[in-house]
Amino acid sequence: MADEIRVIDDPKIIKLLIDETRRAILELLRLNDLTVDQMASILEKDQSTIYRHVEKLLNAGIIEQTGEKKIHHIPKKMYGRTAKLFFLAPGADAVPEKDELLKIWENTSGTIATLLEQIGYEGDGDHAEHAKAVFLEIEKVVSEKMKDLKPDSNMSFYMVWKLQTAIMMLEMERDPELKKKIKEFIRAYD
Repeated sequence: MADEIRVIDDPKIIKLLIDETRRAILELLRLNDLTVDQMASILEKDQSTIYRHVEKLLNAGIIEQTGEKKIHHIPKKMYGRTAKLFFLAPGADAVPEKDELLKIWENTSGTIATLLEQIGYEGDGDHAEHAKAVFLEIEKVVSEKMKDLKPDSNMSFYMVWKLQTAIMMLEMERDPELKKKIKEFIRAYD
């Protein structure tokens, strides 16, 4: 049975998980256990390519064989995730220009600015840059705190979200620079 949440702070595994194809495989396996053939068909990629990615995920302990399925009387291995949620925690020492995960975080922060506009929060001209700066800093601070978390079976995605929010609020009061960035972000939407 898959864990509810697994915190990953090993840089090698984090690097493995930021690959676009492996992220797509994990997204597919969020819904159902699948064979390599099924994943290749859905992702419209060659089976050998998917198999290589599956092997890397297996070796890292991110996915596991969950059973077999017979297709035309031929047994095919089924694969599933070893956790419902993987929380990547590279730590505060990660460098934005060199760390691929931070680049992904930066891109999603820009998307947050766009989504805020869609729901009625009008920002000034630099609001997207403020969003990137503040969310990148928050991600780094929260991941540094979360990397020592030992989730148990009672931990849910909702609990992790609340824990992240609590960490952010506490760290904002402890870290004047983070507080300043958050205030600049808020002012960009006033």
